Amino acid sequence: MAPKGKDLSEDLKKIIFNLHKNGLGYKLISKRIHISVNTVAKVIQKHKDAGRISNRHRSDRPSNVMEDRSRTGSPLAQEVSSLNGKSESVQTVRRSLNQCGLHGCIPRRKPLLTTRHKPSHLSFAETYVRKEFWNTILCSDETKINLFRSNGIKRV
Repeated sequence: MAPKGKDLSEDLKKIIFNLHKNGLGYKLISKRIHISVNTVAKVIQKHKDAGRISNRHRSDRPSNVMEDRSRTGSPLAQEVSSLNGKSESVQTVRRSLNQCGLHGCIPRRKPLLTTRHKPSHLSFAETYVRKEFWNTILCSDETKINLFRSNGIKRV
């Protein structure tokens, strides 16, 4: 089955139809609203065929997805199985996490400073930061600084 695209809002469809009614072409409408020409053409054609702008009601089954960003996979799967009395598939749990914005991604690692970067940083600090400022900084060995990588992976 092909993936379902996002529906345009009724306000946007009304704007498209009114611009077309005022004599603008598909390309001008698509440039003005920043959507594709095919989308503009389909909206106008559906209005001509059906005579309405609103989306049709779909008889889909209700979604088992709950909107809560703080949930993770295994507790969510356990809770769904205990509430419904039946086990949900792993794919349903993944979809629910994706809809909440949790994709299990690891953020991109920040590149290390090269030998070319270090002198330029030092010259910038010497040029723009006064010596009195450095005298006010307290240097202690309580701060742990990792030179290359972090201690753990944080998921986004």
